[in-house]
Amino acid sequence: MTMPDRRQHPRHWPLAWKGSVVIAASTVLLLVSAITSYRLERNTAVATTDMMRTMQAQSEIQHLHMLVAEAATGVRGYLLTGRDDFLTPYRAANKQLPATVANLQATATDPEQRERLQRVLPLLQAKLASLDQLRGQRNASEGELQEHLLRSKQILDQLRAEMSAMNRREAALVAQRTEELQQATNRNLWTTMAIIPVGLAGALATLIFIIGLVRRVRLAAENAERLTLDLPLAPAPDNTDELGQLAERLHQASLLLAGRASAAQAASVAKTEFLARTSHELRTPLHAILGYAQLLAADCREPREREHAAQISSAGQHLLSLINEVLDIGSIEAGKLALENAPVALAPLVAEALALVQPMAGKRSVQLRVGLATNCTVLADRQRLLQVLLNVLSNAVKYGASGGTVGIGWHIEDNTVIIDIDDDGAGIPPSRRHRLFAPFDRLGAERSRTEGAGLGLAVSKALMQVMRGDINHSARSGGGCRFTLTLPAMLDDAAAMVSVPGAATPPAVPANAATHHALLIEDDASTRILVSTLLQRRPHWRLAVAEDAAGGAALAHETQPDLLLLGAGLSDSFVSAGGDAAGIAPILLGAATGTAGAGWQHLAKPLKVPDFYAMLDKIEQSP
Repeated sequence: MTMPDRRQHPRHWPLAWKGSVVIAASTVLLLVSAITSYRLERNTAVATTDMMRTMQAQSEIQHLHMLVAEAATGVRGYLLTGRDDFLTPYRAANKQLPATVANLQATATDPEQRERLQRVLPLLQAKLASLDQLRGQRNASEGELQEHLLRSKQILDQLRAEMSAMNRREAALVAQRTEELQQATNRNLWTTMAIIPVGLAGALATLIFIIGLVRRVRLAAENAERLTLDLPLAPAPDNTDELGQLAERLHQASLLLAGRASAAQAASVAKTEFLARTSHELRTPLHAILGYAQLLAADCREPREREHAAQISSAGQHLLSLINEVLDIGSIEAGKLALENAPVALAPLVAEALALVQPMAGKRSVQLRVGLATNCTVLADRQRLLQVLLNVLSNAVKYGASGGTVGIGWHIEDNTVIIDIDDDGAGIPPSRRHRLFAPFDRLGAERSRTEGAGLGLAVSKALMQVMRGDINHSARSGGGCRFTLTLPAMLDDAAAMVSVPGAATPPAVPANAATHHALLIEDDASTRILVSTLLQRRPHWRLAVAEDAAGGAALAHETQPDLLLLGAGLSDSFVSAGGDAAGIAPILLGAATGTAGAGWQHLAKPLKVPDFYAMLDKIEQSP
């Protein structure tokens, strides 16, 4: 780690240096505070000890003076009375004086006091010897006693003078020690008061550093989260330490991801356009294949030949469904999937879905059951909701137990319709459930004989979310899976306005055939040939064909046909050419792709031969 440049602002220092400076400053403050406190406490303790020693020395001097006075009083009392009990204080003084003198020598540390003590000790010894001699002269003459008493008094006066001086000195020392102790206490107090704000300042600096560090770490975490969500990054402080470098790298990563996102968006647009063109190029010949397969099946007399034609039709339908799902995925990702959400009666739609799944269920001996169900209406695109129901129900039949049961039920909860679809299959392992709605992921089923491309649930999930609903999976306690679909519920007046499609009644064949005229406007050659082939089986129908919208509009005005078939891709051009002014509503071949054909009838591609002939029969019966 290199030393930071002194000319560099501290905010640009590495975090290690910033932390080291903060920790070192705090440590120095702590050590200075501890050393200062220790020295102050030690000085206070020394002053207190000196004070106590001085007071003890003063006490010992007073005690010494008292012992000498009591010994002298006891001897004088003995001389006057001759009673031996007056010598008790004298004897006690003789026993205590050595210890008292020793204590005084130990506690007197002042040089002046020690010097006086050296003068007091001989006087004390002389005084004790004088008292001892006086005690033995009780029978002496009065003159001898007076002379001895005078000498003893002189010794006592000298002794009292020295001890008084020692008392005065000890009093002065007590006053001095008291002053020193007070000063030490005051210094301790002021130093403590000075250390507290310094310590608080250090703690505050450390806290500010930690708070700033935490804020910057949180900002870095927030920007990392924003980066994952493809959101603009929040501005970061202009620092060049490790966190500043991290913020700069996140900024560079955001720019890189933005560039990659633009490239990915462009690639997604190109992919969507490619899928649209490819699906159109694939579906156009596939529609002809499926139409002719139906004609072959109708013309075949031999069971084996009909089986071959059915195989062609089945394979074509499977390929067409795969193409449609791939196109749906591309449209949803590009945000170009057009849906028409409207009130849809749920019960008839579920009945239609069950009817379509029934042949598949019959092959696997699977029973389809409707459980708890209420009369309700949902807000959805009817065709897309039917597609989702078919995807989920067909998966339940395919992956459920053979000979088992698939159930469906629904109820309303908090203005939301909840549809539950259950099966009794093996279920989905927990380790694979997070991949359930991923496109092209069949969760290991690709190794089985069950057909599929892994797009059904992905498309269903996306369609439900576009319809402001959702689809989720949960495991059943007894085994199997439950898929739950949720959609907004339509209540009261809105539900009453829903028209429920009824079952189509086969029209009666007219008794007398009539001549009818049909006009086909279609730019796809295979569709023109297929429609021409179908109408050849109805000899009382005449067909005129136009390959472009302008020519078709002119023919419509000229011939006024009974049936006008218009390719869905030509609807806008047909209206622009004035074809809608002919007074004949076209029937679109395929789903409407422009704004002009939104309200017209249409025949789905690939053309279903029974539906096509049913439409002809209906026109023939109309007056």
